[in-house]
Amino acid sequence: MIIQKEIIVNKNVADSWKLLGPGFADIYLWASSVNHTEPKGEGFNGATCSERGCETAMGAIKEKILQYSETEHLVKFDIYQGLPAMVKKAIHTWQVTSVGNDKSKFVLNADIQFGGFMGMMMQPMMKIMMSKMFKTMTEDFKYYVEYGKPSESKLKAIKK
Repeated sequence: MIIQKEIIVNKNVADSWKLLGPGFADIYLWASSVNHTEPKGEGFNGATCSERGCETAMGAIKEKILQYSETEHLVKFDIYQGLPAMVKKAIHTWQVTSVGNDKSKFVLNADIQFGGFMGMMMQPMMKIMMSKMFKTMTEDFKYYVEYGKPSESKLKAIKK
C-alpha cells in the first residue's frame, strides 16, 4: 500500500530542508503524532544521525535512514521496530523540492506492506487512519517551516 501526501510550503527549499534533513532527529518539535525522539548512530551521508527512536501516539518505533541526499533534499527511512505484527515493512521517502521563489513542496511517500490474514483484513482501515495522520503531518510540517513554531494540532497533542 502506497500513501502519498504533498503540500506547498511558503518558504524556500533550503528552509524546508533544514527541518526535514538536518532536523531529522527533531521531528517531535513539529509532528503531532510524535511525542519524543532520540537520535542514534553516527551521521549518515550528511545526516546528523543514522537512526532515531520515536515515542508516538501509537507506541515506540525505531527508524533507520536508508538514503539521505543534501542535493535532492531527500530522506528515505525504514521503520524497523515497533510496528504492529500485521505490518511487515514500512519504508518512508520524504522530499522537498523547489516550486518557485520562496515556495517548496513537501512530499511524504509511505510504502507499507501488510502480511497475513489480519493484515489483509485491516488494510482498508489502516489506509484511512494512516492517510489522516500523514495529512496532519504534512500540515504540521508546513506550519512549523512557515512560522517557526508548532501548529495547533501539535499544541493539542502536547496537552494530552
